[in-house]
Amino acid sequence: MRGSDFVVDFLIKHQVTDVYGIPGGVVLDFLYALNHRSSEIKPHLNFHEHNSISSASGFAWSSNNLGVAYATRGPGITNMVTGVADAYCDSIPILIITGHSATVPENGMRVTYDQEINVVEIFSSITKYAERIDKIEDIKYKLEMAYFEAMDGRKGPVLLDIHSDVLSAQINPEILPSLSIEKGKKVFKVDAVKKITQAISDSKRPVFLLGDGFRGTKSTYQIKEIAEQNNIPILSSRFSQDLFQSSANFFGYVASKGLRYSNFIISKSDLIIIIGNRMTFPIESKSFSKIVNDIPKIRIDIDETELNRRFPNCNSYVENLANVVSYLKKEKISYKNQKKWIEICNEIKNKLFMNDIEFPVSAISEILKAIDDDHIIVSDVGNHEYWLCRASAFIRCNNPTFYSKSFGALGSSLGKSIGAYHSTKKPVYCFIGDQGLQMSIQELQHIAANQLPITIILLNNFSSGMIRSREKVKYGESFFPLHTTLESGYSVPDFCELANSYGIKTYTFDEHNYEQAKSLVINKSSPKLIEIKINSSIELIPFTPKGKLLQEMSPQIESSLHRNLEKL
Repeated sequence: MRGSDFVVDFLIKHQVTDVYGIPGGVVLDFLYALNHRSSEIKPHLNFHEHNSISSASGFAWSSNNLGVAYATRGPGITNMVTGVADAYCDSIPILIITGHSATVPENGMRVTYDQEINVVEIFSSITKYAERIDKIEDIKYKLEMAYFEAMDGRKGPVLLDIHSDVLSAQINPEILPSLSIEKGKKVFKVDAVKKITQAISDSKRPVFLLGDGFRGTKSTYQIKEIAEQNNIPILSSRFSQDLFQSSANFFGYVASKGLRYSNFIISKSDLIIIIGNRMTFPIESKSFSKIVNDIPKIRIDIDETELNRRFPNCNSYVENLANVVSYLKKEKISYKNQKKWIEICNEIKNKLFMNDIEFPVSAISEILKAIDDDHIIVSDVGNHEYWLCRASAFIRCNNPTFYSKSFGALGSSLGKSIGAYHSTKKPVYCFIGDQGLQMSIQELQHIAANQLPITIILLNNFSSGMIRSREKVKYGESFFPLHTTLESGYSVPDFCELANSYGIKTYTFDEHNYEQAKSLVINKSSPKLIEIKINSSIELIPFTPKGKLLQEMSPQIESSLHRNLEKL
């Protein structure tokens, strides 16, 4: 068995079925080894290495398993940096396999040979594990270690930079050093559960603030049962609302660009139980001051380093959320005025539910209604992402929805859609803006050549809308757009002509006829691009202006309604 065959065999044994990359000289042995086992694992050709990482991320996210991408040395590897950083920030387990054919530069030289750089040094801060493999003896141990690190605890990307001689060498895996991990069973302490139970009993208005840590776990169903049985409202992060929409006790997502009713509800709570949510609220912001300083909090996180972001008035515990939720389900939970608190939450939601449903949110809502419940939605970064979130809340969309969360990797959604399709073999719906599409448009070739049933919904506002809005806020009366509008240097091509050149059917709509797009979404058999044209003057709303409380969102609601809600 050659080294490359051993790597492929290892991946197959760990249920990896798809691998993404672009061929290069030092990784050809790996590519050919994949091809020899193509009935069990399939290599896919991308057209930019950034999209190889995004595709691997899409595969990992939708399968809850390891995603794999490969690249050749030099620029092939460095093209992956953004995608790897995105996966690292969002805890996506992917293995990056790269190749080299020389030693690390020595004697103070910048480079020894062309395209040879210290890959491990570049990626070590954005991976959980990054190692070179220069000796045959190391391949088994380091491959097993990489898999363990990718999938253990808070998941994330890992990298192995393998010498081409190791990939081509004959090896005997049975005599190679192997990873030995003593898995002493961690004793679960019930302190956190007892603290939560006692805090709820002492409160009058508790809420669960949940996050993406629940994704891929059975605990999602359990926490919804706990909330519903005990009349506790659920709030979430913006990127995890799809996990909880099916619960009658779900009241949306909290953020400065969140839902009005969600922001009102959390501002009225007297206890916040935070599970699987990183709490990346700006601690010094006046908008979040009540949540940060005044309301008692209990935090549960699997990653101790996350608790270095300290909050006043907060008890924090390092625990696996599955254990906490499982034990919490066994507890007898009660608090004062349970039904009254839920009634108040419903009153706030009902009175504000129809706010902020203008075009383009209305157009996205109609499209979402036509998507089958088990099909995946992937979102890119930009104003359309917030419109999609609002539309999802409006129709209570349960579809698994994949965002670039912490890192905000513009242009990543096409690649992620490719990986999500290969994982599920079901149609995928990719929401993307005009700027993001220009950063990844080459993957239309992969989609068209393989006739993947990916529907691309292009929200084209002919501008870099989010940055234009920030320019406007930052410079006030001195505002003038720069490189964000058609008049100031930004520009867009004819996307339909471009997509047609790849062999993808296209359709164009605007605010007057967008309802017709619904019928196209129902047809799932082939790739298509649906462009919805949006006037560039449409601003992203609602949002909490700087210096205002979280629930004091712009545009303002009627003052009498606001006063009545504050009194509840």
